[in-house]
Amino acid sequence: MIASLENWKKQVLSLPEISSQDLLASKTAFVIIDMINGFLTEGILSSQNALSVLPAVEKLLKFFKTNQLPCVAFADCHEPDCIEFHSFPVHCLKNSSESEIAPSLQKIGGFQKICKNSTNGFFTPDFQNFLNQHSELEKIIISGVCTDICVMQFALSLKAFCNQNNKNLEIIIPVNTVETYDALNHNAELMQLMALQIMAQAGIKLISEVNYHE
Repeated sequence: MIASLENWKKQVLSLPEISSQDLLASKTAFVIIDMINGFLTEGILSSQNALSVLPAVEKLLKFFKTNQLPCVAFADCHEPDCIEFHSFPVHCLKNSSESEIAPSLQKIGGFQKICKNSTNGFFTPDFQNFLNQHSELEKIIISGVCTDICVMQFALSLKAFCNQNNKNLEIIIPVNTVETYDALNHNAELMQLMALQIMAQAGIKLISEVNYHE
């Protein structure tokens, strides 16, 4: 049991890292969540916090592409009448520049883009097909934004799916690759730590980062 927020923060800051060789030793896939222009550089929901993790995500994507490991990248691609706009401002409309994957990630390539019309990409038909096509997976690495919304919802849904189906799939989040935004009534540090704690208690493995032994 976490005694206080400060104690939990210390635990997060002292998380172990994982070796890239461990990822190669297992059947591993990489999931990137909403590293798109509309959350990074333009639009009402863009955030410098989100942009700050882009270099770490780029590095992971390069590693997965170099080693020809499967990777998917979710992108908000909303219809104008999306019901989600009852809860959030209009953002990342389909076929807009906001809904495009960050240019630096596009330049690297090596991923399957999956458009989603809600905060939780787990339920998209394309991701369900991806899971079915990669039933051999032993690990899934998750990165992206926002930690307490799209990342957490996806990770918890994936974990519940694995539990329900008695599937021993390790779900790993390098905390240097996930972030959330700061706004009125949404303290980024608090929401980040709370989301990470909720995921850890659900059995999702938190690591500080991937060590590439460079």
